Amino acid sequence: KCGQKVQETKPWSYLNLFTRIVGGNQVKQGSHPWQVSLKRRQKHFCGGTIVSAQWVVTAAHCILDRNLLQYLNVTAGEHDLRIRENGEQTLPVKYVIKHPNFDPRRPMNYDIALLKLDGAFNFSSSVLPACLPDPGEKFEAGYICTACGWGRLNENGVLPQVLYEVNLPILNNKECSRALSTLKKPIQGDTIMCAGFPDGGKDACQGDSGGPLLCQRKHGAWTLAGVISWGMGCARSWISNEKKKHYDRGSPGIFTDLSAVLSWIQENMSAVFCSIQDGKLPDSEGELHFPGSPKQFYQNHQLCVWTVFVPEGNYILLRFSHFDIEPETFCDYDSLSVYSKDDRLVGKFCGEDLPLPILIGSNSIRLKFVSDSKDYGTGFSMTYKALTPEFLPDSGCESLAVLFEEGMLQSMHYPEHYSNMADCQWIICAPEDHVIKLTYQSFEVEESEECSYDAVTVYEDVGKEEEI
Repeated sequence: KCGQKVQETKPWSYLNLFTRIVGGNQVKQGSHPWQVSLKRRQKHFCGGTIVSAQWVVTAAHCILDRNLLQYLNVTAGEHDLRIRENGEQTLPVKYVIKHPNFDPRRPMNYDIALLKLDGAFNFSSSVLPACLPDPGEKFEAGYICTACGWGRLNENGVLPQVLYEVNLPILNNKECSRALSTLKKPIQGDTIMCAGFPDGGKDACQGDSGGPLLCQRKHGAWTLAGVISWGMGCARSWISNEKKKHYDRGSPGIFTDLSAVLSWIQENMSAVFCSIQDGKLPDSEGELHFPGSPKQFYQNHQLCVWTVFVPEGNYILLRFSHFDIEPETFCDYDSLSVYSKDDRLVGKFCGEDLPLPILIGSNSIRLKFVSDSKDYGTGFSMTYKALTPEFLPDSGCESLAVLFEEGMLQSMHYPEHYSNMADCQWIICAPEDHVIKLTYQSFEVEESEECSYDAVTVYEDVGKEEEI
């Protein structure tokens, strides 16, 4: 059963909860068997919650780094970060699913992600899942719930080495909105819930992010009501915020409301997922054949995610030798999507035409295949290979080059003559809110009326419809 501590024998009552509200307390080992520690190279940086043997819920802002998957491990049964304890289990992460509505520029809204583990936890007294809310289940304002983690014990304090918990009342939506509207940058969102005391003194803090806000149902089961997201300071009062300087103002603890994203969680956890081995592809070159031989049809309801890692400083070249995915104008039925290391969509492909070779200017990419409930094809075959940038001066020719860093482009064979019938394409991607400046240091292209023979054309869209 979910949400049941093996060691728990006391019946549920408000009195039991209120007797624990004196402050954030160190907990006994095994008190929160669903709590996990997310570790980057063996160092804790965020929390999470077990909801099944292969799934962990955390905050999306914890896993923004696309290179993180190389170093990310999840430890369950953790209590004291300084030592390895009996009952600890550590697993790598197969892939990460951030909520599609999460925006790092407004990180408090839809701040939730799912981690699919590469393996499965063995449940024991120290490793158990918390319950997800039932559809329509809400914990009303005033309900006392528990946040836990290894975050700071005060705003500027040190990080503890053992697990702590703090009990907080849920605020109603009106009080939550009013408190958040008093901040220098007012916060709004569809998934925000607040918990805490107006006088402050109790809260989650840095290092707790991604961990659980747990509410105990009246029959005793602990339910994941929220995911620790954010707060203005730690445990600050927000009474009379308007009278304070903006940097002294406080806020309730901000959590992602699980009831608001429950259908998304259930949809992703219940998908059939991949009929072949997906996950990490860490070699400098290799092949990927989905679902197997070119004459084999892929199944419906598939979700496959591969992450390609090549050595730092290299680019990745993809070449397709077979491609047959259910066609649709916008590839909204079945599709293969390619994402760069910072999770930007490079391309989304379907149909029977072979995509151009794709050169991506980063050392990691994510490939995502999805199929719906109707029709199918024979999938795709491709190779991937690491290439060093110094060998790519004309790399946009006979391929699609996608570049993310400042640099120099040259026509093929430069400074010698370029070839006839050349078709060279580059996509240059700048960070959000930046513009791209092109400076030509040398330019010699066959002259003709209206550039009808040879030409360099610059577009402001990938579809090559908006010519600059």
